[in-house]
Amino acid sequence: TLVQSLIPLIFLLLCLALYIVRHYVSPGTSWFIQFLVTCSFTFGFFGLALMPIDLSLTTSIDSSDGNNDGNNDDNSSNNAADYQSVNATYVPWLVTYWSTMFLAFTILPATRETLLSGYFSITSRMRDGCRKAARAYVLMAIVGITSVIVLAVYLRDIHIIPVIMALGNTYGLLLVCLLLGYGLVDLPRRWWRQACPASELRRARIMAGSADEALFDAVWELQDCEESIDAAVSAIEDARQSSGHAGTGEGFENEAYTKCVDKLLKWRDKTATLSPELERRRTASHRRNQDNGQIENNAELMGEDGTPPSIETLAKLGARLKRAQANVVSAEQKWNSLVNRARWFADLTEGEGPPPPDSVVTPRRNARVQTAEPLVMDQSNTMKGKMRYCWTRYFRSTGYRTMGMLTAGMSVMVLWSEATLAIPINLSPFALFLGAADKGESRGIWYQIAAMVPLLYMSVCIFSSLFKLSIFGPFCLRGKKESPGVALVFNAQYLVRLQFPLIYNYLLVLKYDTSSTTCAFSKVMSHMETVPFFGTSFNIYAPLLILAFCAFTLVNGYARLLGLLGFEHEDMVYLSDQETLDSKENEGITLIRRHGERQASRSETEDLKLRSEEDGGGRTNSSFRNGIV
Repeated sequence: TLVQSLIPLIFLLLCLALYIVRHYVSPGTSWFIQFLVTCSFTFGFFGLALMPIDLSLTTSIDSSDGNNDGNNDDNSSNNAADYQSVNATYVPWLVTYWSTMFLAFTILPATRETLLSGYFSITSRMRDGCRKAARAYVLMAIVGITSVIVLAVYLRDIHIIPVIMALGNTYGLLLVCLLLGYGLVDLPRRWWRQACPASELRRARIMAGSADEALFDAVWELQDCEESIDAAVSAIEDARQSSGHAGTGEGFENEAYTKCVDKLLKWRDKTATLSPELERRRTASHRRNQDNGQIENNAELMGEDGTPPSIETLAKLGARLKRAQANVVSAEQKWNSLVNRARWFADLTEGEGPPPPDSVVTPRRNARVQTAEPLVMDQSNTMKGKMRYCWTRYFRSTGYRTMGMLTAGMSVMVLWSEATLAIPINLSPFALFLGAADKGESRGIWYQIAAMVPLLYMSVCIFSSLFKLSIFGPFCLRGKKESPGVALVFNAQYLVRLQFPLIYNYLLVLKYDTSSTTCAFSKVMSHMETVPFFGTSFNIYAPLLILAFCAFTLVNGYARLLGLLGFEHEDMVYLSDQETLDSKENEGITLIRRHGERQASRSETEDLKLRSEEDGGGRTNSSFRNGIV
């Protein structure tokens, strides 16, 4: 019965993971990366879906079976088998746990480093990626071996698996506290803010200046990198010319070296011609580097003995080029998102709202809102257009405020449950809801839903915080079909890393009696209890950090901290004085208006060109027909 229910569940989760990957993945990403990320997302979602099933199948253990002192050793040796026979989710939990551990700490980090490598063949990139990932493996091995030795001295016995599980859970739990503390405040606040279009419009306009500046910096960094590559190629050409007179042709003239140079030039040519909006941001190198010289000249790229750049030097240039291209894409996506959001909310506040689907759009209005993405209005006289118009016009603000209040209530209950975790009395409201849905032996779909809703909300808070963190730059998931493979791998890596610490924290929040029940997940994680502190009491008191991170988020602590580190956060807009905010808003209005004017001008130019071509073709055909006549 469990297998019959798990097969469609796995299929649904696989479809969900595939949809997410296909939604975010940028064109050109290899099928292997898409397959790997889809499998990782499926494993990450499977644990969240399996937990309610585990709780619904959990039964009490007969106390008489555990109080026979003479058979304690036999009972402990057969404990795992008893759990497996009573609760059928034990094996799926084991497979999911060790599969996600293998993916999160071996396959995905090595794949991410391979994608970031600047070498020019698959095997070279894989070797470079594994070599860079091995540094983290060595560090983890040192920490693990040290922990095993210390625990062996303390307990006078060797425990390897418990130490591995405790270290992984400790690392994941700290990340859960950080991301959950941010998400529990950010998610309701985001719903509530978006219910007020005027506030969101002001926020987008204020952020437009920093986004425009970041886009300039990204384009200039790409231009610097391109000029460094040109300098390297020039150095190679100089060396080839000099070697031609000397009659030597070692190293840089062999076939492998030539292929590396050609591959580097091919990567460079991908962004040799940017979009008109990015091309206008290019500038002369002396203007970009009058304070700091970032472009290597020929002498710097040549070796000490006058040899041309080595393959390792070219690989560093390739890795730098990849990062620069990814930064340009990320900065452009952020800029376009801000512009579209500003226009969206401008239609809701400064006009009469979105026009009805069958209304006539004036050229002036159409020029003002022209963009690559559809905005709030939908002029098509279709059912979808009418529904979108009615929702935006009449129900959007109420719906967003309702969602803000609901998510705020859920956040308060999560915080209360985390705050009372160390108290012996069970004060968690989620435990009360679960108890009300418990009908004894007949735990059905309503019990599983009651168990799923809090866990799902905590997951949404964590993963929304992970996906939107702009500190990750190109690793942050962006819009539809705009996220590179390395961003997908990065988010998949942390998604599978965080699921088991999150589920373990959720089980502690419920204060579920795992000692006298057949909960399979608690049995899998019970190995950690061998490790003092980190396997026991740390998991009880560490969630109190969530309260501190929530308070930190309420006072915009993240924004202040990121501002000190040089990162621009959207909440920073409220930390300046009114005069500064007004100045930034006016600057943003100007930037967005000029951007729209340039788009409208380019569109009109393309229309005129198309019309002239059509007219020219019509006249040509007419002349041809007259000639025949």
